[in-house]
Amino acid sequence: MRIFQNVTAIAPHAHGFDASLDDGWRLRVRAMDDGLLRVVVEPATGLPVDRTWMVAPEGDVPWEGRSREATTGFAPPKVEFVRKDGEAVLTAGLFRLTLTWAPLRLAVAQWKDGAWREWFADRATGGFVREDHGRKLRHFQIRNAGDRHYGLGDKSGPVDRTGRRYRVLQLDALGYDAEIGDPLYKHIPYMAVQSNGIVGGMFYDSLAPSVFDIGAERSNYHGIYRYVEVEEPGLDLWLIAGPDIGAVTRRFTILTGRPALPPRWSFGFAFTTMHHADDANGQKIIADFAERCRKEKIAISAIHFGSGYSSRGKRRYVFTWNKDKFPDPKALLAKLREMGLPTVANLKPVLIDDHPDYAEVAKAGGFIKASDGKPVVEQFWDGMGSYLDFTNAETVGWWQRRFEKQVLDYGFVSGWNDNNEYEVGREDSIATGFGKPLDATSIRPLHALLMTRATFDATQSRDPDLRPFTITRAGPAGIQRYGETWTGDNSTSWHTLKWNLRNALSLALSGQSNVGHDIGGFTGPRPNPELLCRFVEMMALHPRAVMNSWKPDVAPDWTAATVPWLYPEILPQIRAALDLRTTFLPVIYTLAHEYHATGEAMIRPLFQEFPDDDAAYADQDAMMLGSDILFSPVVTEGATTKTQYLPKGPAGWIEYRTGKFHASGTHATVEAPWGHPPIFIRVGAALVLAASTPDMKPHDAPARRLYLALPPGSGKSTGRHFEDDGITWGLRRGAAMDLTIAIEWTATAVAVRLTAKGWTAGQASDWRVDGAGDRKVTLTIGG
Repeated sequence: MRIFQNVTAIAPHAHGFDASLDDGWRLRVRAMDDGLLRVVVEPATGLPVDRTWMVAPEGDVPWEGRSREATTGFAPPKVEFVRKDGEAVLTAGLFRLTLTWAPLRLAVAQWKDGAWREWFADRATGGFVREDHGRKLRHFQIRNAGDRHYGLGDKSGPVDRTGRRYRVLQLDALGYDAEIGDPLYKHIPYMAVQSNGIVGGMFYDSLAPSVFDIGAERSNYHGIYRYVEVEEPGLDLWLIAGPDIGAVTRRFTILTGRPALPPRWSFGFAFTTMHHADDANGQKIIADFAERCRKEKIAISAIHFGSGYSSRGKRRYVFTWNKDKFPDPKALLAKLREMGLPTVANLKPVLIDDHPDYAEVAKAGGFIKASDGKPVVEQFWDGMGSYLDFTNAETVGWWQRRFEKQVLDYGFVSGWNDNNEYEVGREDSIATGFGKPLDATSIRPLHALLMTRATFDATQSRDPDLRPFTITRAGPAGIQRYGETWTGDNSTSWHTLKWNLRNALSLALSGQSNVGHDIGGFTGPRPNPELLCRFVEMMALHPRAVMNSWKPDVAPDWTAATVPWLYPEILPQIRAALDLRTTFLPVIYTLAHEYHATGEAMIRPLFQEFPDDDAAYADQDAMMLGSDILFSPVVTEGATTKTQYLPKGPAGWIEYRTGKFHASGTHATVEAPWGHPPIFIRVGAALVLAASTPDMKPHDAPARRLYLALPPGSGKSTGRHFEDDGITWGLRRGAAMDLTIAIEWTATAVAVRLTAKGWTAGQASDWRVDGAGDRKVTLTIGG
């Protein structure tokens, strides 16, 4: 271990300063925007990877990556630099950075409420340390009592990460423990730190494995600290201004690329299971499932196919069809399309060693290679195989051609990028790097990102006016540019149900808002009726709601699958929970558009909306859907009521199911019958909800109603609603409605004014208005 001590040759310039460190290393600080400051510590040879694929201020990056030194997409602020005895101070935008040396350390303050407020400081005994003969770098900071830490993507445990050590590394973590398991599926080396009444973000732009120790380690010689270790020689740190968690999350999300806006049907309930496509009669079983959904009046929007359509025995061959199981796949997909069910195909990034295309791809150099130039052959989940190299333009082209021919041409509408954690272990593995070879073990997340992009772009090319949809299980910061994600192969238990809620909130605070969990649990025992119902309830108001299972120990055939009618005695409650999703889908879709436009998280911990309420920071089985809906799902076995803290700030809360008023800053205990999870609406909210809940294309339920959460007395407030055709890019041409809802109420009357940009608001003239009680309602339409 070597602590950086000396700082010499400090050279200020228009956008920051450079300085020399020990042994030829350099420190570079750049003000990139009012709320963005970049800090680089690098050896004389520079950072090991000279490009970034995660920083995308213009929305996306070239396939071959963006130069780390690029400034396009940013508006650098004016910089002031002052050097005093033993320190140098840079002031730029919302940041003030103080550099001291012997040893090297930084202290950073943020501007808030007309004054500088200290945010963090490096450890007094040294902020930057070389480990493993310079092959790793650690950044140590003082950890103050009361500091809170958020982010890191799909990590287990409480939303506040304080006290834990996490490894940022993609793994296929089947059946993980949602409270303590680590690492999981994503690579998001980002943490938001709340200290001294201010929040800021720290994004370490590296694709290499890293460790975030947020209080697990202690040393008597260094005080109380936290540290980040990056497993490569060099560190590229982006500091992101707040002052609150909402602002930090928005800035980080847009920094790593504007989120996609997928078609509206992707926000409806969907179904998949390996058991159906794996079965010898896969085509018939999937067709029968769709028919059963119609018979049972299940409000379903899409069917996702497990990879079994390409399997022979237990081995899966991506971009092939098993015609014994699926004798006429085009007819099947056409039938599902006629039933209003878009279909999504599971895809794998590995060709197992007897894949019919293996020799062709190997000859073209399309796999990750060893130092001898031969494909690296490693264990995949269904056999030995080789990972496709998505940093090779030829491989990308091959993937897209095969995807078009074997997936889209057959009638699927999109692809599901699965098992793409890229567990490349061989140390001499090399990726093509678009002409600049890279250590494949240090860029594993990049392949997941580019695999998802390849699928997204091919889908977009098929019909440029249709919005693409795709899914990925793994990937780094930036995967939101292409599609949705989920928390992977969760297990069936009440424990998972409880902690998955926090996993999703952590992802949302890390730029990944379009997220959900496998309903019923993917692996493990079959859920009992109560647990299945509560799983469906919890996912009713998450952005993604997909029922998915693989339970070979339950039964040897397709009957092992978790299906909505698994227990006929609770089917009415399952339907009620799915209808609840349909009811609130216009809100979810509006939030998806806002996420796409601004980076605003769709789901949020309570403290994000109510930062001044100390009680909102307590660990809770609840979340906010947008700013107005407090969702409090039941995650405890046997519970028939739920006690929920209702934050201070609003004039009160309305219990959605009963219309009962509850005071802010109190704990409310409410009934929670199966199928009806507790929902509380902020007083003054004006929500546009679905007025009907059809089981056919529920995402396109045509009727709308206006729900008003009105308390006793008088007041006024506003709301927002977004509407378009749900599937095309017509919104870019103004073919959409952005509706502002202004309401003013007294004890006897309610005045509602609707003002639209884009489409006329005339269609709202027949909307039913709920929540007004006996008050007289006047509806005025403008715009």
